Amino acid sequence: MNFFDPKAVDWWWENGVMKVASIGAKFVKTDVGGTMDLKGLHNIFPLAYAEAPYRKFQEYNNMRGLTHTREGYAGIQRYPYIWAGDWGSEWQWFEPVIRAGLNIGMSGVGNWTHCMGGFEQYSPYDTELYTRWVQFGMFSPIAMVFGMDHPRYHEPWTYGPEALANFIKYDSLRYTLIPYIYSNAYQLYKTARPMMTPLVMDYPQDENTYQLTRQYMFGPWMMVCPVTTKGALSQHVYFPGGEWFDYETGERYEGRQYKSFLTPLDVLPVYIKAGAIIPMQPAMQWVDQHPVDVITLDVYPSGISSYEMYEDDGISMDYQKGIGSLTRFTSRLADGSWTFTADKPVGKYKPAKHTYLVKAYLQNAPQSVIENGKSLPVLSSVADADRNTGWFYDTEHKRLYVKTAGDNRQKIEIVVQ
Repeated sequence: MNFFDPKAVDWWWENGVMKVASIGAKFVKTDVGGTMDLKGLHNIFPLAYAEAPYRKFQEYNNMRGLTHTREGYAGIQRYPYIWAGDWGSEWQWFEPVIRAGLNIGMSGVGNWTHCMGGFEQYSPYDTELYTRWVQFGMFSPIAMVFGMDHPRYHEPWTYGPEALANFIKYDSLRYTLIPYIYSNAYQLYKTARPMMTPLVMDYPQDENTYQLTRQYMFGPWMMVCPVTTKGALSQHVYFPGGEWFDYETGERYEGRQYKSFLTPLDVLPVYIKAGAIIPMQPAMQWVDQHPVDVITLDVYPSGISSYEMYEDDGISMDYQKGIGSLTRFTSRLADGSWTFTADKPVGKYKPAKHTYLVKAYLQNAPQSVIENGKSLPVLSSVADADRNTGWFYDTEHKRLYVKTAGDNRQKIEIVVQ
């Protein structure tokens, strides 16, 4: 097909793609896009090939277009998303996929993905490899399960109960992180900062980050360190400057040092940068399965820090007209007192109404928690804080839980002393 010819594209759409678009398909995969032998046009053929269904589906469905493509050239980021290709289901290809993703992100293509577990199995299937690759896959810009591992096709339940439990754990975590992921996708759109970045982008003055190809930042706050060695009992992690928290345990680590950690198979090493404010939602099976009436804010207080959560309708092209909203959260820790502020959303889009559940790592139990000048009641448990307005301090994990009385229709200030 000559995708440079609008008439050819119309014929292709009407006689081919409409057969699936008319029954509900929202996008297609533009595979094998690098084979057209046209002098002077070979490199840009993948752009025309990806653009055609992207724009046609966008017009037909009256919603944002989407394309799954394998090849690309400068400008392919306009037609997301690109896929890493047919990497083999072997350990030797696992870490290079991470490196490839960091490289393409720095090349301006932020929305990319890969086959969790590799594309095709060349030897007896490896449950450990699949488990580790899934953990990385859920912390990739686009999470995709796909491959030619016949007869299992990388379906998680075919790898046994432990692999399935791992898949559910990290798939559920990804869905809770949708507000964080979506806000960082907005920053990609506005600033070109990729969702997944090498540490050297944030720490160019630290030479220790120059050769780190297995660790990366997922958004500005989360450092992800996939285990890429078969049978690994431990692995070393480099912490850049500042303070870091273990996402599983809450343990603190000082920066500018290497440390070695045990690597149980059911845990992906993730570390949170001090000062982090991570907006989250309840776990779901699909986006918008339930109304998001509570936004959880996972906070790691350190000095003064802030984060903006982006919201829009998630479907239309109105975001290109500036119809969206930003909600700024600010954390201030000083002199034994912690203040957390959630501003009212700013912008042309009015987000759904929701209260907040604030979870913060604080070394000492509070004497009082005040919201907009009124003392909040002390609650009996974490589960109680999930349901009722008030606060609870978990002394074992040194974590404060605050369920707000107010919602995003007003500014909220929480003062903890």
